Amino acid sequence: MDPGSLQLQRRNVELLDSEGAVIAAGFWQYGTLQWDEFYRYLIALLVTTISWTVFQYDPTRQQRGVPCLSGAHIVQPGYYILLSSAGEPIRVGLVPTLPRPRNLTHSSLDTPAREPHYRIRGRARDGKCLITGLQTQSRLKVAHIFPRVHDDEVGRYPSKITDTADVASMGGWSKIDSVQNVITLRSDLHDAWDNSEFGGLSLSPQNNYRIAAFINGNEDINGRYLQLDHIQDPTLRPLDELFTDHFMQGLFKHIKGAGESAWTYEDYDNAFGDGSFNLSTAKIWGTREGKKRLELALADRLFDHRLSQQDT
Repeated sequence: MDPGSLQLQRRNVELLDSEGAVIAAGFWQYGTLQWDEFYRYLIALLVTTISWTVFQYDPTRQQRGVPCLSGAHIVQPGYYILLSSAGEPIRVGLVPTLPRPRNLTHSSLDTPAREPHYRIRGRARDGKCLITGLQTQSRLKVAHIFPRVHDDEVGRYPSKITDTADVASMGGWSKIDSVQNVITLRSDLHDAWDNSEFGGLSLSPQNNYRIAAFINGNEDINGRYLQLDHIQDPTLRPLDELFTDHFMQGLFKHIKGAGESAWTYEDYDNAFGDGSFNLSTAKIWGTREGKKRLELALADRLFDHRLSQQDT
């Protein structure tokens, strides 16, 4: 099938509800995602009391095909439909959980004299992109796993951080800037990570931190592995729980339903590209999304000030 014929060009797999009218889930298949893994995604996203199965589907003829059972075989690009295990229509909903809004990080404001501790410590620990192995320092960025601007939502994670650095350098009580909450990535991958376009999750010994990309455009990293073996000190190693949380954000943002509408990189450049707020574009700032992005940007830039006030 022609991927361009799908509703979203960033997907070449879409799952419809039992009436064939509403998109329940979807993703871009790079040739690696198996049915057992897709079923795990769906279990996390669907709400229904009926035993269900995915079937092949022809939207032109509105006909279902053969069932696609969970197993170690590759999901083929195309349309599918969600029915009862007997092939009958069922009522199904989606979990109400929304992904946390997260702006792409612009590091141009940080001069060497005021560079955050987490960036210094993250680069010192890793020395390379933890996916591609790139070691060119000018092309690397240190990314938070759990976003900094949502430090008030960290819940139980601070109690699991064993980092021995002083609390101030870890971002206060939330420990949001702990080296256990950051990874070093190639600059463009840092932006895709912030947008939850891919995740790395330890599901089994054979699938140890394998990268799963959710939308089109990340073929160079899909199926690779997060390189964490060099981090032997448990007080420096990123937490698995944080990787799981980030992975789930990708499911909520890009797999669930029709996928969340997102700003393009051009939108970010227009709004924040030179390090200032360009408020002249009404189509960006006049929307609910634009207002939320502005709130996040302000919160991010006031983070260090807020932290200093907590210490006084």
